[in-house]
Amino acid sequence: MNFSAVAHTYARFPVVLRLFLMVAFLVVTAGVTIHYIEPDTFPTVFEGIWWAIVTASTVGYGDYTPVTNVGRFLAFLVILFGIGVVSFFVTSLASTAITTRNAFKHGELSFKKDGHYVVIGWNERAKNTIAQLQQLNDRLDIVLIDQTMKQCPINNNMIHFIRGNPLEDKTLERANIEKAHTVVITANLHGHEAEADAKSIITLLAIKGLNTNIYSIVELLTPEQKNNCLRAGADEIIETSLLSSLAMVNSTLYHGITKIIYQLLDHQNDHMLLYDEVEKQFVTKTYCDCLLHYEGKSKLIIGLYRKDEVILHPLPTTVIEDGDQFIVIQSGGHTS
Repeated sequence: MNFSAVAHTYARFPVVLRLFLMVAFLVVTAGVTIHYIEPDTFPTVFEGIWWAIVTASTVGYGDYTPVTNVGRFLAFLVILFGIGVVSFFVTSLASTAITTRNAFKHGELSFKKDGHYVVIGWNERAKNTIAQLQQLNDRLDIVLIDQTMKQCPINNNMIHFIRGNPLEDKTLERANIEKAHTVVITANLHGHEAEADAKSIITLLAIKGLNTNIYSIVELLTPEQKNNCLRAGADEIIETSLLSSLAMVNSTLYHGITKIIYQLLDHQNDHMLLYDEVEKQFVTKTYCDCLLHYEGKSKLIIGLYRKDEVILHPLPTTVIEDGDQFIVIQSGGHTS
């Protein structure tokens, strides 16, 4: 055995773990030793270890007591050990717990899980996005990255806050972006729109450089940057200004239509807009055949999503292809 290598490995352990291993080793050693010194008083190794634990922790139940001078001397050493090392271990454990909690609260703790969702930038849209996702799945792991907040703005243990610049690799690595499922990049509405879009695109480039397979959703404020965003690898672009303008135009022409839009997009309502996978049995059949099959199933088919193309109200004779998805309005509550 290479003791130098073992000592080096041991030295790399966290302080609390090293203290725990030291306590465990000394307690077990003392328990085994007292068993062999006084086999009548401590007939089993377990009873010896039990005595060592209660003695080292200075509890001293008195159910086992050494009767020989050697045994009492060992007890003296265990008591001294308990006053020093065990007390220090408990103090260090409490200190580490507090330090870890503060690091988590202030965004200094790295995220270790995978398959999570990452939201970049703290604002009202990010707040509502996180709230909606958690209502759909309260066990969903969400990482929030922001450099302006001093601590996590949401009091929820399922939200992991990372404080730092999302343009820097070290910040993204702390968020474990390499193993994330989806990233949502929100725009900064407080500065110049073109600069906000440029920052979002650079952030996307940094993310794609670490994880090319992550599904990316980018909020843009100006249409001029849309092509650049697509070149950077955006899977989906949300043009906030365009969506707002279209909603205003439709509200002007058809009063109250935004109520319908909100209801279709809100998955907490009874009716919602979503994709539905086309079953294999419908491939090569017509759109009309699918409509007849879905009647009475609480799903209204309004179109097809085919290879990034939206086909609303296709012709009844349209043939369903492999990979198609139905665009449906579903009633009867949300599905997660």
